[in-house]
Amino acid sequence: MSRCASRRACTAFLCALCLASCSADDTGSSVTTMRDSAGIAITENDLASLTSSCAISSAPTVSIGSVEGDEAYQLHRVFGARRLSDGRIVLVNQGSQSIRFYDASGKFVGQAGRPGRGPGEFENAFYHWVLPGDTIWVGDYRPWQFHVFAHDGTWRRTVRPSPQYNNSPEVMDVLDDGRSVLGARELESRSPTGFTLQHLTVVVHGPDGALVDTLGRYPNGRIGNMGEGPAGLWMGPLFESFTRVAASGSRIVVGHGSVAELSVHRAGDSIRLERLIRWTTGDRRVTSDAIAAERKRLREQYPDLDPAMFRRLVVPLIREDRPAADVFPAFAGIIPGRDGRIWVREYPTPDRADTRSYLGFDPEGRLLCRMTTPAFDNIFELGSNYMLALHRDSLGIERVLQYQVTGPIR
Repeated sequence: MSRCASRRACTAFLCALCLASCSADDTGSSVTTMRDSAGIAITENDLASLTSSCAISSAPTVSIGSVEGDEAYQLHRVFGARRLSDGRIVLVNQGSQSIRFYDASGKFVGQAGRPGRGPGEFENAFYHWVLPGDTIWVGDYRPWQFHVFAHDGTWRRTVRPSPQYNNSPEVMDVLDDGRSVLGARELESRSPTGFTLQHLTVVVHGPDGALVDTLGRYPNGRIGNMGEGPAGLWMGPLFESFTRVAASGSRIVVGHGSVAELSVHRAGDSIRLERLIRWTTGDRRVTSDAIAAERKRLREQYPDLDPAMFRRLVVPLIREDRPAADVFPAFAGIIPGRDGRIWVREYPTPDRADTRSYLGFDPEGRLLCRMTTPAFDNIFELGSNYMLALHRDSLGIERVLQYQVTGPIR
């Protein structure tokens, strides 16, 4: 393990060790919350005791996207969908380099932006965030910047983080006060014959783009060359764990897939570690059968691929000498809900590749429910009673779907 990158990171690590050594309250509950004198809480959850479920509706309540007809409903490279306070849905359609507005029923009502390099114009529109007052921040690159729009699509300003990011960051989120949380993978030397541990540095920029804080430097998976020659395909071992970061409102959530634990930071006048959320996972050991099943899944997912492309793109993924992690990741992703809940995507082992399973935690880190969904291409947003997701059908037609979400809310 590398040394802590900052005093904050070291303090958080030591606090976690101290708290972990404390005895839990014997309440008989599957959830125990402890707090030390520094004001950092730990919420521990017993997943085996979870009986509650959350669910999405059997059919979408809104569907945006069509094969033909009005261009306003033909979607291409959708990189985000969010709801505004009046129920409208705003999405980023990179194919037209615009943001599009639809009413609560999915009817097109307008758009903003166009291709270009001028004010409110996009080279590569890429994800977006809705802040209080329905202010819309839209990412764009190269270089990475945010175009800020009002609720009616009027361009307000452009914010370019400094120092400059030539490409889109690996981590990108915007807090309610306009501070952006950005993370870039460090350009570390790579061994042509082995796997090298990479790192992710996460920083905070002010509403004007100036660098104001560093959250930390985190291990971010091993990378090795499984292709032919120095320009081959670089990838991690099978079932490798990576650092995941997500931010919303005034919270920044960080976790490494190797451990069933999230660090929740509160962004006020300063950024402080507020809470650790933990849960049990059961046996996560990777077996030889799991490795064989994953290679089979990877081999069969592109049945119509040209043989030359198969050798170039798929064979490196399934090579016998590609290593595998010792344990499955505890989780695969983090989605901060618009209502304060935190959703954790459970890692899809080879036997569960066709579905997605999410654990829902309340703002204090107490486990509320498990929710199972189809394998959507992306889940853009989860609110108190809805979900916005991207689905591509067998012909590649994109649709943004809204589903009703039911289940316990604490």
